[in-house]
Amino acid sequence: MTTTRLRKFFQCYMKKTDSASVITPPWLDPWELPLLGTRYFVVDLESDGLQRKNNRILSVGAIAVVEQTLRYSEAFYHVLHHTGDLQADAMLIHGLSPTALQQGDSTEAVLGALCEQGQHSVWVGFHAGFDALLLQQAFKSVLQWSCEPVILNVAEYLPALFSDHAATQQNLDDWVERFGLHAIERHNALGDAMVTAELLQIVLRKATQQGITTWAELRQLRQIQRKKRGY
Repeated sequence: MTTTRLRKFFQCYMKKTDSASVITPPWLDPWELPLLGTRYFVVDLESDGLQRKNNRILSVGAIAVVEQTLRYSEAFYHVLHHTGDLQADAMLIHGLSPTALQQGDSTEAVLGALCEQGQHSVWVGFHAGFDALLLQQAFKSVLQWSCEPVILNVAEYLPALFSDHAATQQNLDDWVERFGLHAIERHNALGDAMVTAELLQIVLRKATQQGITTWAELRQLRQIQRKKRGY
């Protein structure tokens, strides 16, 4: 994405008012949207640590889910340009070397391309709160956006639909094993995005079988299940 194209793209999401610039994010608000017929954009990030603040995004992976089908031709993966020290434990998890990061793409360009490819979609992730915070920090520091990304967290809805396994399935690996899925490469942003997209397909299928048609209805089911379990 060239600098000129990037600027034009971001201008589409910013309207000048008398007081300030108002951001119109590329992601959709899911709550009144139907489960089926909605375009989804499944996102995963790898970072240089697990703290909730001051971490850097190292790589981004994403894939679209349209009509319950993964769009492999639209897979998105970029390593971001970074120099300097990395936490050793983080390197062991994501496997990104200093050389790969030095040769990575600019954060501004990657964020722009991510928003362009994910526009008009409901964004989805697994334990998405941390990724949403990383994006929020990056949007503010790099693009001067003050916005909170709305990313549906598949990890919240799986226990609601499969309550008999809620106590034992907690992380991504647990649910991958539960459904016999094949993760292409764990702790790779694109690999994790793809397996999360498969879990999204399972959520959509199971919810539809139970007569649930909107995300608002599924959120209500999640709240009921939480009350039953006492948390």
